[in-house]
Amino acid sequence: MKKRKKSFSLIEIVVAIAVFAIVATISLPKSQISQLDLATDRLVMYLNYIRYVAFIDEKYHINDPEWEKKLWSLKFQRCSKEEDGLYFVVFSDESGGTAAFKKLETMKDPLNNKYLYSGYDCIPSHNESKNILLSKEYGIKEVQISCNNTSTIGQIAFGNDGSVYSSLGENIHKIKEPCLIKIIDIKGESREISIVPNTGYIHKL
Repeated sequence: MKKRKKSFSLIEIVVAIAVFAIVATISLPKSQISQLDLATDRLVMYLNYIRYVAFIDEKYHINDPEWEKKLWSLKFQRCSKEEDGLYFVVFSDESGGTAAFKKLETMKDPLNNKYLYSGYDCIPSHNESKNILLSKEYGIKEVQISCNNTSTIGQIAFGNDGSVYSSLGENIHKIKEPCLIKIIDIKGESREISIVPNTGYIHKL
């Protein structure tokens, strides 16, 4: 007789948590949640998903001096036309070069299996998820990141040890205090998400 397994593997736990997060996000009727709250919940879900993937996708290699560029990261960007606003991408820069990352280096959206990627025109192709278009889909006009020390809107990257980074490459920066992501809609209303250092725990304020 085969022995029953008494514990779950890390991968099983990660998958279960990710599924619960996705179900919780999409189960609420749209009439009961504002676009701002929907955008906040989606960002929390994606950040958690990235964090869980990072736990099991080790990027560090002793012979790779640029290993940190390959960490899974969520980066906020502006569309080429001001009226199209903001969006974000989720990627791991496997090529490690100076050129922009490629679509195939981006993560698939767990909600629709499309790439969490867009060109600067913010017009999604058939295999790109429109869920990343913060302004077009949710009416978000501004994103502020308290731990950002770059000239861009900002990004958040995760290590498999719970570390959280606000910039990579030559200016790599690991956060030491809670990092707040504030999203503001066209009405001036806002929501905040907190990311805790050392563990990467993510929650809405």
